[in-house]
Amino acid sequence: MAELTFAGAAGTVTGSKHLLNVGGRRFFIDCGLFQGTRNVVALNDAPLPVEADDVEAVVVTHGHLDHTGYLPKLVRDGFSGMVFCTPPTAALMQIVLDDAAHLQEEMLQRGLEHEHPSTPPSYYDERDVARTMRLVRSFPLGTAFDVVPGVRATFHNAGHVIGSAFAALELEGKRVVFSGDLGRYGRALLYDPDPIGAADVLVCESTYANRPHPADSSDALRDALLAGIERGGIMVIPAFAVERTQDILLAIAQIQSRESRISRLPVHLDSPMAERVNDLFEKFPKAHKPIPCARASDAFGVRNFTLALTTEESKALNRLTGPALIVSASGMASGGRVLHHLHNHLAQPSSTIIFVGYQSRGTLGFFITHGARSVRLFGDVLPVRATIVDLPGFSGHADETDFTRWFATCTTKPQLYAVHGEPASALALAAFAKAHLGWNAMAAHRGMTVTL
Repeated sequence: MAELTFAGAAGTVTGSKHLLNVGGRRFFIDCGLFQGTRNVVALNDAPLPVEADDVEAVVVTHGHLDHTGYLPKLVRDGFSGMVFCTPPTAALMQIVLDDAAHLQEEMLQRGLEHEHPSTPPSYYDERDVARTMRLVRSFPLGTAFDVVPGVRATFHNAGHVIGSAFAALELEGKRVVFSGDLGRYGRALLYDPDPIGAADVLVCESTYANRPHPADSSDALRDALLAGIERGGIMVIPAFAVERTQDILLAIAQIQSRESRISRLPVHLDSPMAERVNDLFEKFPKAHKPIPCARASDAFGVRNFTLALTTEESKALNRLTGPALIVSASGMASGGRVLHHLHNHLAQPSSTIIFVGYQSRGTLGFFITHGARSVRLFGDVLPVRATIVDLPGFSGHADETDFTRWFATCTTKPQLYAVHGEPASALALAAFAKAHLGWNAMAAHRGMTVTL
């Protein structure tokens, strides 16, 4: 008998951990950190439904922190099994976990964890990350592998970030599919998600399942940049170093080719981590669509481009006079170099802050995009006088239209469990599957165990 326990990302958007027990062999699908409000982050301290040294393996769908960030803590606590993922995800996971260990230590040393509850305390260090990476075994898309005896898995393209996959497991005569994070159709850089095929059980994320994304975010970004140029100040884009920065750079390059005023705009990338991710697009050319007229190492074709790698180069951006654009991580303003740029420009009426992705509850980005008149940053209370622009259309998550299209590729009527979403979106996904597809469906909650 196989059982599935939802240990994370059930009732929340973050902390993906799905525990499978197949004939006494226990393994996780994803092993991520909780992020967001203080009470959600506190779930990282809750005991797992199994001891770390009883876990035999972890199957990782993609490299984002809310799907991988708990792994080094699991290793520190005694896990020594295999970690399975695609080759690009293995490379991306190294970057993400190195950054997480560094950020946790930095926030702890500077005493900033109380200002930024979305950043977890220091659960692990770089040595734990190194031990974790030694456990990684990678398999290309479409190649079957054994997770534990009696369980065979295959990765299929999910179209979310480079290397992302949904995992199809064959166990006890059933096909159980875990979506990971599902991407969108028709993206500039990534290929469309693969078809589902047959499935007896489908565990599916639901982040944007109850709403559509705006139709054309590139036009909205162009308008925001033109308005920022007119104001004459500095524009700051907090962007996730993984995928979002690459999407934004490509969009800016394409806008510059059509709009002369933006073609002259100085563009500064202040994110060593994003530059490392850029390199993955060179290393794994088959994991993404061809990049038009440029290479990833050439900033996807952005004109007037400057890269800030060192701390000194980052600090030099404080002396910029506008108009100019700074792209920096993190995307939810929960840490990283972008905090310094927000500290410098949030109170400036001539400045523009452009958010281009999901803002989890409790993060600084959430408060700013939801109308906060002032925020506390580096011990200072700053009035929000800059123009705030929110462009959710750059999200790498599927919306309700994408889910409808992806579900149509399923050739059976599976049992659906909606995860990785706020309660409203998870319930909406389950309701859609019931009403329009005739599937058995429900929203999962943390701690729930079901028999497969």
